[in-house]
Amino acid sequence: MRRITYSATIFLLEAGDIELYIVKELESVKLGINTFNSDAVDLIVRSVEGNLRLCRNLCYGSLVEAVRDSKKIVTISHVNNMLAQPHWRSHEGLIKQQAS
Repeated sequence: MRRITYSATIFLLEAGDIELYIVKELESVKLGINTFNSDAVDLIVRSVEGNLRLCRNLCYGSLVEAVRDSKKIVTISHVNNMLAQPHWRSHEGLIKQQAS
């Protein structure tokens, strides 16, 4: 049995590129670009700091939060609910929280 591996370096994206990625992904699944309101998109762009994987995960989680809330538009509160989850906090922040 042989194993083939692959690696690539993915550079951080600019804010405009992150927004474009979100729009293209929404279009690819036939959702309107207004699925995320502008405040939610702004918060996502700031929070992911150009990391495409974090962007994808935060958008997906925020969509799930909106569905749980029976809403058709993802708002800043849905994104904040995701960012409040432990895995979105920094390692240092988690340690400080556990120590207190």
